[in-house]
Amino acid sequence: MNKKNWLSLILVCAIALTSFNSCSKSDDDETTDDGPTEWVRSTVFKNDPRNGAASFTINNVAYVVGGYVRNEGVVNDGSSFNGTTWSDIADFTGTARQMAVGFSIDGIGYVGTGSTGTDDLNDFYKFDPKTDKWTKIADFPGKARYGAVAFTLGKFAYVGLGSTKTDNKFSDFYKYDPATDVWTEIPSPFKYKKAFAFTFVIGDKAYVGGGYANSANLPEDFYSFDGTNWKPLADLNRSDASYTYDVRKYNAGAFVIGNNGYVVSGRSGSSITNTVWKYDPASDSWTDKHQNLPADAREKAVSFTLNGKGYISTGVNGSFIFDNTWEFTQVR
Repeated sequence: MNKKNWLSLILVCAIALTSFNSCSKSDDDETTDDGPTEWVRSTVFKNDPRNGAASFTINNVAYVVGGYVRNEGVVNDGSSFNGTTWSDIADFTGTARQMAVGFSIDGIGYVGTGSTGTDDLNDFYKFDPKTDKWTKIADFPGKARYGAVAFTLGKFAYVGLGSTKTDNKFSDFYKYDPATDVWTEIPSPFKYKKAFAFTFVIGDKAYVGGGYANSANLPEDFYSFDGTNWKPLADLNRSDASYTYDVRKYNAGAFVIGNNGYVVSGRSGSSITNTVWKYDPASDSWTDKHQNLPADAREKAVSFTLNGKGYISTGVNGSFIFDNTWEFTQVR
């Protein structure tokens, strides 16, 4: 073969190799999160960085109460956030605590259960933002606990699951009627006793899943509840002809935008993730196509929805305790 033909062959090979490498890189890039920006840094939490705070929302204002502060321990201060500005509210008048639950009904916020760091709690208090005052209400009737979940449907609230300092977990649930200040135990279908689960409400149904059950194998069960009946849904760890995903997490944030629930960051096994999972109740399925939390993956954060946007604030990751706040707008 003459010199000219050799040069032509080398050029063809070089082009082919370049094309192959270009295709390989494109395939790799499909796993890179390079879509539209959905998370932006919002107004920083004004008080001490913390984790394990409780939260509730009233009229598009979020309220954050208590939690654990490094070198101080559990605290009882409170803050409100309107999506732009953080403001102080009256200190919580119960025992300072972390990993408590919060909910709101008819313009009144409620905080209860939790841990002092040494003792588990079952007391509850309500907060009136119009008077900036806390008032004690009837104690939670189940065993004292922390890491429970709470949600509101209509005129009632529901509190359940959780853990004790001896690592006893719970599968029970209780209904609270603020009109009578009475708690009533309700049936629950959970396959595991567990704590640190996530919950969100879409329309007239609550959804509960995730959590930790004293095992390296995280709970896969997921349920909806309409105030009367619990319905088992597709497992969080799913692999079938239609879907393959694993949304088993605990200590994660959760909020709702439109008709979808979102579960953000939190712990999956031994690692803390920055992923965002979206739940579609119409198909009973999850997708992870949204932008990951861009910085400071965390657990034990507070999360909420204000004016159609999701927020996550505070939290912890190893030696880092956070006071930053991130705002999520669905654009994908």
